[in-house]
Amino acid sequence: MAINRRFLYAGLFLVALGGVVVAVELAAVSSPTIASALRLWPLAWVAIGAGIALRRSRFALIACISAAMIPGLVLGGFAAVAPRHGLDCGAGGSGTQTSTRQGTAPPIIQVDSNCGSISIGTQAGNGWQLTSTNVPGGEPDIEQSTDSLQISSTGTDLDWLDGGRDNWNLLLPTSPLEHVAVTVNAGHVSAALPGATVASLVLNGNAAEIVADLSSASITELSGSLDFGRMAIQLPQQGHYAGVIRVNAGDLRLCVPSGLGVHVRFAGSPREVRVNGLRTDATEWQNEGMELSSNQADLSVKVNFGSVAINPIGGCK
Repeated sequence: MAINRRFLYAGLFLVALGGVVVAVELAAVSSPTIASALRLWPLAWVAIGAGIALRRSRFALIACISAAMIPGLVLGGFAAVAPRHGLDCGAGGSGTQTSTRQGTAPPIIQVDSNCGSISIGTQAGNGWQLTSTNVPGGEPDIEQSTDSLQISSTGTDLDWLDGGRDNWNLLLPTSPLEHVAVTVNAGHVSAALPGATVASLVLNGNAAEIVADLSSASITELSGSLDFGRMAIQLPQQGHYAGVIRVNAGDLRLCVPSGLGVHVRFAGSPREVRVNGLRTDATEWQNEGMELSSNQADLSVKVNFGSVAINPIGGCK
């Protein structure tokens, strides 16, 4: 039986990438160990070069397998470790100064954080509240108008790398909002939004970890992007909504609540997709009873050098 080597190498790459992420998630390998091993990342270039140079020699198979698996191990290591280590940002130390700001929420809210942790929740009514802990002089910039609220980290360019870590606790209103966008660079977002009503929710992470429980929220459009990191989303249980999520060298997890009909289209390459713990090569998936459900989600997921798990073992946390 003839073997298509392109599929073989793509499969080995995904096995290596996913294997590292799973090993870290299951604590089979500690993230500090992976972080130390990533100092050898130039070996990925060596492996690729060797695969090209030896592709017509008797060592071609071994060289090409190495050229597929070593880059997969490196990218998997970055995907698993980057959100936990935050690119070693915040050399200026953790925050010692706490402040609280609040106001009436406009229809558009945008949050941008560099190097830090954000906890997002909800409160009854139409008001917002931000409690932030930062190094002195590192309080977030807050700009509010009748139409929008912008919360962003202090600093420009790469100053945040040694400016200290942010620690924010943001409460959003349960009154209807048109658009909420959260972007985190080298940090962590933990969001639980019971009672929230948002027409458009956008989650973006770069070398970040985003964990969002939207099961009790009302969302019309859900979208996001992830570069080198991890995103786990408990999907809203009720309503009809659509969304587009893009993943580059990352790990996306989606948890489907009972009673929600879900249809997902997959695109991009190479990628690994697992549904209920089982690997699939399908480009589309929908759960049983989707067409008859009164609550439906139609999602499009594009993955380049990453993995997607729907209803993963261990959940979305």
